[in-house]
Amino acid sequence: MTSGVPKLKHSLLERLVHYLHVLVERHPDNEREYFSSAHVAALLHMDDTQIRKDLAAVGVRGYPRLGFRTLEAREAIRRTLGFNCRHRAILVGAGHLGGALAAYKGFAGYGIQWVGIFDADSDKHGTRFGRLVVQPLSRLHNVARKREIHLAVIAVPSGAAQDVANQVVTAGINTLWNFAPMSLVVPSRVYVRNEHISVGLGELSYHLKQSADPPC
Repeated sequence: MTSGVPKLKHSLLERLVHYLHVLVERHPDNEREYFSSAHVAALLHMDDTQIRKDLAAVGVRGYPRLGFRTLEAREAIRRTLGFNCRHRAILVGAGHLGGALAAYKGFAGYGIQWVGIFDADSDKHGTRFGRLVVQPLSRLHNVARKREIHLAVIAVPSGAAQDVANQVVTAGINTLWNFAPMSLVVPSRVYVRNEHISVGLGELSYHLKQSADPPC
């Protein structure tokens, strides 16, 4: 966020991403296309009042008897979330998960531009993931400084995650996306998004247990 603009809550940011997905997947690129908050609410099992409030928070206003302009809402959400910018990113960890992340082309639509992938395992050095070549972890600092990296994605085993985070922060990168199954200790200036698969599994397991035919 730019200075002077109120910081949006985490819950609102997540809802905006869901709205964007619906508008991209279910509404064509047409300047005359409109949508209603009730329609999006039905798809996302939400209250349409909340959707109208969220859209107003990012500057999107509705039109009487028409609803909201699809392209206007999409662009406002993308601009708010920074998807219209280019965020240079590196990936640390060239295992199965790291390789899958590096190969996923959809990140470009969210402004992510991969500029490097690193691993401590010398057997993986020189391996290609698309246009990226796995480099030694020892080169991370120089690459981060020269390329002005904005984001580091950590996809290493839990035992190595904190050390990697320390190196990333020392290299001047203050935004981390952590896929390791552990919480990282970082300075207060550093923002970390922890992607714990166990949280999703916990939610799924709970709903399975509450089903009509529970597994246990």
